[in-house]
Amino acid sequence: MGFGNFKSLLWVLMFLCLETQVLHSQQKTQTSKFLYDQLDYFLQNPSTPGLLRLSKITLSKENQLITEEDKLAWVILHANMGYYHNQFGNIPTAIVYYEKAWKTFNNNKLADYDIIENCLQLLGNLYIKIGDLQKAENTITNYLYLAEQSQNTPKIISAITNLSVAYNNKSNYQKAITILLKGEEIAPKNVNILTNLATNYLNSGSIEEARKYASKAISIDVTQVNAYQILAAIALENKELQNAKNYIHKAKLQLLKKPNTSARDIAKWQLAYIDILLSKSAYTEALKNLKEIYAYLLPEYSSDMDFPKKEILIADRILMKALDVQAYIHQQLEDPILTINALEAAFEVNSKLNTTYPLQNTKIIQHSQNRNRTETYIDLLYSLHTSTKDAKYVVKAFEAAENSKAPFVNEALLSKQLLIQYKNDSLVKRNNELTNELAAYDTYILKEKQKEDKADISQIQKWTSAYEMTSIDLKEVTQRLQKKYPNLLLKQEKVSLSALQEKLKQDDLTLIEYFFGKKTVYQFKIDANSIEITKTKDIEHFRIIIQDYIGYFNKAATITNNVKGFAESSFELYNILKVPNTKKIVIIPDGLLNFIPFETLLTKKTNVLSFEKMPFLLKSSIISYEISANKYLRSNSNNIKPKILGVFPVFENTNIELPFSLEEQSYMQQKFDGVFLKKEEATYARFLDEAKKHSILHLSTHAEAGSFSRPASIQFRDQNILVNQLYGLQLEADLVVLSACETGIGTLAKGEGPLSIGRGFQYAGVPNVLFSLWKVNDKTTSQLMHYFYQNLHLSNSYVHGLHKAKLDFLEAKEISNTQKSPYYWASFVYYGNYQSLTEEKSNWIFIIGGFLLIILFLFVIRQKLK
Repeated sequence: MGFGNFKSLLWVLMFLCLETQVLHSQQKTQTSKFLYDQLDYFLQNPSTPGLLRLSKITLSKENQLITEEDKLAWVILHANMGYYHNQFGNIPTAIVYYEKAWKTFNNNKLADYDIIENCLQLLGNLYIKIGDLQKAENTITNYLYLAEQSQNTPKIISAITNLSVAYNNKSNYQKAITILLKGEEIAPKNVNILTNLATNYLNSGSIEEARKYASKAISIDVTQVNAYQILAAIALENKELQNAKNYIHKAKLQLLKKPNTSARDIAKWQLAYIDILLSKSAYTEALKNLKEIYAYLLPEYSSDMDFPKKEILIADRILMKALDVQAYIHQQLEDPILTINALEAAFEVNSKLNTTYPLQNTKIIQHSQNRNRTETYIDLLYSLHTSTKDAKYVVKAFEAAENSKAPFVNEALLSKQLLIQYKNDSLVKRNNELTNELAAYDTYILKEKQKEDKADISQIQKWTSAYEMTSIDLKEVTQRLQKKYPNLLLKQEKVSLSALQEKLKQDDLTLIEYFFGKKTVYQFKIDANSIEITKTKDIEHFRIIIQDYIGYFNKAATITNNVKGFAESSFELYNILKVPNTKKIVIIPDGLLNFIPFETLLTKKTNVLSFEKMPFLLKSSIISYEISANKYLRSNSNNIKPKILGVFPVFENTNIELPFSLEEQSYMQQKFDGVFLKKEEATYARFLDEAKKHSILHLSTHAEAGSFSRPASIQFRDQNILVNQLYGLQLEADLVVLSACETGIGTLAKGEGPLSIGRGFQYAGVPNVLFSLWKVNDKTTSQLMHYFYQNLHLSNSYVHGLHKAKLDFLEAKEISNTQKSPYYWASFVYYGNYQSLTEEKSNWIFIIGGFLLIILFLFVIRQKLK
């Protein structure tokens, strides 16, 4: 990847300058000459120490890039360093150098250099290797656009091929097939296009189409390793073991013939070969091959190790796959301890991979895959606990479940709470600016794409390019921040059961945490003295019951038209969920359970039609929710004096008018100080300007849950804000009250929960959120909020304020039985800190105070009688 000696070109350029510009020109070209000289010196004998020297000696020139020649030299230098870091196996560092090359080239609009071939193609491939699929897609889309602009067919085909790989890794096989078929129209004999079509047809279950394209690729080029592996996989699918073995050996033969075959290529082939060994239950030979894979990928690995040691593991997807395969083998051999060890090593590799992902979309995809591994891990621990009765297995199972709970919201909350300490630092301010810019570009792109056929492709491309440049800048600023403030590197610690139980004892709470897997659902019940685990026996029946119950809240009339059916469903779900009969409960839901209002569950069978008289869990237990036990453990239970920012767009004289929202504003203003933005004042800009000055943010407006292709959103007077825009905010409020429809609903991400407006505000730094689980009624919402703020004023507790508000709503004489349906009062749930100053304590203060007043009154009367 060297670029030869550049000295002669530079001297020609210098002599072409006018005499009056000679001195200035010499100054401008000294930098580029120095960079090229150092690169030439390195290229004579490339090595890892040489790369380190090259990086150190050229670093000081970054602030001396004046001419286009200087900047182009900087691009070429960094593209070379990216290439050689990749060659030497340092992929994360290679990505950093490629990103610097691309950023300099793009920001300075440079030309006369093949940035696609020398940087973007390689960078996109590296993103795919580490699993950063969103950045891979963005980068490849960038150079596909550039190639189309220049009508460079080979590079268009290359971009289509690589983009299909990114789609394939996201399991979006149909999208990959669609773009590959367009590539086939351009280049019908391109073997990479044909092989990738075969791969995606195979993954989507179209076996014959996969066979057709793989065979076609081999007929054009017999050296196509991947095509042979696809045919081997098809043969395995059809239980043709000998054919599978023949194809896989042909793949190896062609692989060894290639002069540029890497150790990683061999490791990938061996994983395919292991599939054949597993089909024959040849576990001993498969384990031997896995050791060879570890030796290829990890220079410090020794074959006498059962597993690579934790300290030598690297962020590599092939390594993670190999560890998963080893876990599977030990599971088949009925060795649970070795299976657990293999899975723990895979968790470690996954954790290392997560640190390389700057974007949460990629992290969420990776986390979803890790959840399947977590389920297997918990299954094993549950079986060990059942057979041995050893409590340590329950604790490990709980820790695993907890590690899978909303890791990226937790990470964002931790990070933003730490950054607030340094908010006047210029570097922190720059970090916040870039985070906002990134969210803005993401929103522009999403909104433009929603126009579908009318979308402006060139505008999307410009924003995508700007998004990539901003993400690179943000990555650099983050690294500088972490270097300046090392505590920012601290990740969420593993939950301490003893510390958790101590806090539960102080709060007098019982914690219920669920893990909702593909095949099993686990419940962990923890109180001050014990931890228990239970497992569902029939997950399909469990799922049906939950979905049926959620269906009762789709429309207001669904419950009132079938009160008996609702009561039966509610009591059945209460029994299946095994909710304990305790006074105060904090629930950490998972999966579909995120959409269940536990307060509405009936603790006894009933035939009454009066909702007020029904034995709702609300009446026997105070319920609050949290995203994880770790967040509950971190929470500060101190109460604060609320200062409210209220936002009431009202939307008068429109078909979305909210007339009763002004009654909410009136109730709040009677009890609390604050700023209340009504009608035309309720703009997004005013909200942002005022939000930093208030502890409670109350938004009485419209919202939508969105869909798979459309993010959740919330409306201000002047604009509709997508949840993505909230991710870029740095909010310091203690609570956000989202008095709007479906603010707790969004696309469900495994482990992360719904990608809702409520989650967006948590991601922005607000620790406590009160949001809705379905479409709410304007009038009854206003009444419920009246009770909430009235009780918040009395108790100074969010949990107790909402709990008592719901009870008051049920007991109110002026509210009809129909409107006492759970549809009207149960939509709003509270996720957040449990305040230690409880309503009970407040009541005792009033009782004791009243008792003393009575004694004082009797004393005065007695004195008068005397």
